Amino acid sequence: MKCLFLAIGCLVIHTVFAQSTTLLSGYLKDSTTHEAVPYASITNLTNHKTILSNKDGFFKIPIKENQLISFASVGYSFDTLRIVEKLMSQDTVIISLKPITISLQTVYVTGKAKYSTYQIDSIQRRNDFFQSMSQHALPVVSLANSGAGIGFNLDHFYGREKRKRKVLSLFDQIEQEQYINYRFTPAIVNKYATLSDDSLSIFIQQCRPSYDWLRKHSSEEDLIYYINDKLKLFFKRKDN
Repeated sequence: MKCLFLAIGCLVIHTVFAQSTTLLSGYLKDSTTHEAVPYASITNLTNHKTILSNKDGFFKIPIKENQLISFASVGYSFDTLRIVEKLMSQDTVIISLKPITISLQTVYVTGKAKYSTYQIDSIQRRNDFFQSMSQHALPVVSLANSGAGIGFNLDHFYGREKRKRKVLSLFDQIEQEQYINYRFTPAIVNKYATLSDDSLSIFIQQCRPSYDWLRKHSSEEDLIYYINDKLKLFFKRKDN
């Protein structure tokens, strides 16, 4: 009986340890210029929580082992990172995002079709995504593009329809974060309020609209009213 209790106790301790939460800190940088990537979205795709990098590209996000984190910013291909044990104790990671370069083969321009910057970037991200899925020679687990640790290889899911649908769903979730990044920017907020860098980071994070809301309110006028309403509440909380 004592052995049974001991075994159960060890199992509980192991479960608690496996589920423990820590903070992943790091910097987002441009892979070409090595400059900071500010106000990028860092999303825990496991629990759907999103935080933003600050003006210096610095971020800090709660993580658990085996969770999947995505990094997305305007004008960049997204990157993903699977949380493995060695990352749980790492002080700081550097995530390098690849700038999107548009070739003439990527977008077909006609007299009737006009694409927004977001749509053009999205087309390139989808091209990159499907190219990575078609590279069957890649191992199931590989080094991340960022060099921060063990990456998430989308090719692992390509063979089975159920898993492929799961990855496509994850891709759509990241694209939604990208859409929010394009619509709700520091530049448009600063049109209607003068905020310090720290206050701007806090405001953008706390008042970040949802993807569904932005899709239902597609005009800039809708976004202006939204920002003004949120600014009133934001300044009211600061005064209190």
